[in-house]
Amino acid sequence: MPSATSLPSEGAMNRLRPVYEQASARLDGKAGTRAQTHKHIASRTVRLLDPPVTSMRAKRLVQSALTASAFDGEVAQELREQPDVSQLSARAQNQLERVVNDADFLPVWFLQRGADLRRTVAQVQARSPAGVQMNGTGFLVGPGLLLTNAHVLDWSDIGGESLDVIVHGSTVVFDFEQRFDGSYAPMATFRLDPETLLLASPWNELDYVLVALAPRSVDGKVAVTDYGYNRLTAELGKVARGEPVFIIQHPLGKEKQVVLNENRLIERDERSTVLVYEADTNSGSSGSPVYNRQWEVVALHHAPQIARNENGEVLSIDGGVWTEAQGPDRIQFLALNEGIRISSILHDLIRVFGDYRQSNAIQAPQRLTSEGAGKLEIMLQTLGATPDALVAPVPVAEKAPAQDASPTRRYPRPD
Repeated sequence: MPSATSLPSEGAMNRLRPVYEQASARLDGKAGTRAQTHKHIASRTVRLLDPPVTSMRAKRLVQSALTASAFDGEVAQELREQPDVSQLSARAQNQLERVVNDADFLPVWFLQRGADLRRTVAQVQARSPAGVQMNGTGFLVGPGLLLTNAHVLDWSDIGGESLDVIVHGSTVVFDFEQRFDGSYAPMATFRLDPETLLLASPWNELDYVLVALAPRSVDGKVAVTDYGYNRLTAELGKVARGEPVFIIQHPLGKEKQVVLNENRLIERDERSTVLVYEADTNSGSSGSPVYNRQWEVVALHHAPQIARNENGEVLSIDGGVWTEAQGPDRIQFLALNEGIRISSILHDLIRVFGDYRQSNAIQAPQRLTSEGAGKLEIMLQTLGATPDALVAPVPVAEKAPAQDASPTRRYPRPD
């Protein structure tokens, strides 16, 4: 949910948005699924929650340089060949369960990889011509291409301005982070460049916007390519029910935060375009990347569960009944969330890109120039990527080394 500034002119910005009402209504019905998932977590039988998906997950894990070493040779072979995880040998079951269910032990590369990729996440400052601002989160998924929610940059669902108006006055801020000593890192602000690329799906469909950013920051000091981007894949098996997920976000429009605890995937339905998971999120978290334990993007966070009393009234963070006058930042959220599956978004972009290549046209207000198409093509190169391709160094612009230094990679491969 985007975080709104308190301006007298914002009017409709305080309304409860339909994207959250609809998502919350769906999430309210997941109590049984949540209880079942936690029962399997406690009994260490997560592999049996959804055997077909877990089989895909197992095959992906034994392909990855980051996780293959967790399985001995015979077990790895068994995981590749056995289509039914419920029929695995006891040794294979134990090793698989340890990898997918043991969230307390993480390899040290987890910290390095997360530190690398957290720089690709930015605060989105969506701004109307009248000066009303709503904050969200976005992340880089291609060379200078930012992914966020449609409802972050399109307020027409609550009587506000539409995407083609909001996008022109909006900016994103990278490195809005607090250091260990309490100081703040130098930030870099970039304008959006919708004239080069702007692709979107409405809030009640896939709820995404993919937009190009200006090549350099507003002050001209930083190139957007310095931040790299997340490689995305539409391959299935990136996460299974009961596994932890991790969200890097800007809740309440504040400095960057990461969710590491009480964050399990609760439901994954192949007939649905969303994943259901537990995690702490808040106003301003919309548009955040949802990662698995190998730091592969599995979803675009888009909506939380809203707390209500026995009369169905929305609750505020102090436990009372929420009113529009309090503003969206005062809504009380519960633990369950929905995220749009990244595979669904990628398949939609493939469809749009295919139509564009056939007709060289795009439906307004979307835009796609030849330059934007080139960036999109680079982004989609990993559509069916294996795990090893996704754990390659974060792609950043090459910089010439100092004369007295030997060339080094900015981000070494974390294995």
